[in-house]
Amino acid sequence: MRERRRDYELMFIISPLAASEEGIAAVVDRIKQAIEASGGEVSAVNHSPPWGRRKLAYPIREYVTGEPSRRNFTEGYYVLMHFSLSAAKVIEVERTIKLTDTILRHLITVVEQKGAAAAPAAAVETTEAVSEGDKA
Repeated sequence: MRERRRDYELMFIISPLAASEEGIAAVVDRIKQAIEASGGEVSAVNHSPPWGRRKLAYPIREYVTGEPSRRNFTEGYYVLMHFSLSAAKVIEVERTIKLTDTILRHLITVVEQKGAAAAPAAAVETTEAVSEGDKA
């Protein structure tokens, strides 16, 4: 059976302690490699304005490598990534994200095509109209 590929959007926030040019490139490359190793394809990476270094809506408490207690972060470096991947392989990518210490938060969402969602609804409406017409 052929696996279903879907388009995804990944937003993640990198710790401001690792928000140097080399640190950001290393984290983005690690996530790209995890996606490509799972058979996916990265179509776009965006960390230019309005993304990039921004103030957080609320402080996030996270452990920092080498420190025994949590630290409050009030800003982070936002990165938006678009990719396509088999639905069964998303778990492997998410595992890599969770194991990356410099990522404070992440969110993976499915990108739905607008034309595909509207077609089944229109088909249901026409079949209901035909069945009601047959009854009369």
